[in-house]
Amino acid sequence: MTYRSYLPKMALWLLFLGALSSCNNQNRELESKNQEIDSLSQELTQKRQLIDSLQNRPVITEDQETIPVYFGKKFEDIQDPKKHITEALKQQKDLIPLDPVLGGTMEFRQVQVITENWVLAIYDDGHVQGKSIFEYELQENNKVTFKEVASRLQQ
Repeated sequence: MTYRSYLPKMALWLLFLGALSSCNNQNRELESKNQEIDSLSQELTQKRQLIDSLQNRPVITEDQETIPVYFGKKFEDIQDPKKHITEALKQQKDLIPLDPVLGGTMEFRQVQVITENWVLAIYDDGHVQGKSIFEYELQENNKVTFKEVASRLQQ
């Protein structure tokens, strides 16, 4: 057999090996892409679990508290001590340590009982705002007295 008679067979073998090599490269690419898809699928599953856990988490509103306040015997005759304290402070606008501007009227907008001794109050007149912590005490006639402990006024 001559060299020329092997040439077509050799060319055929080279084409076959080239095609086989190309298939191997495509298989490696396909395997790499499949690994990437698996990784992204796992990440997506983790994110979905996180979202589900956050959606099932109880929502705490402003009115709810995370730590209950024990008011003691002084408040046992008052049905809703927090409301009693809040309303008492809202009626004492003269305790607001900030003067209104531009003809506004200072009012307590939000009052939160934070302990059995203190309340946090946010007040404004529509133009300027402040926050104060007041110490409170229930008197024998069920009136509540307040004393400013600390304030942060808008600058």
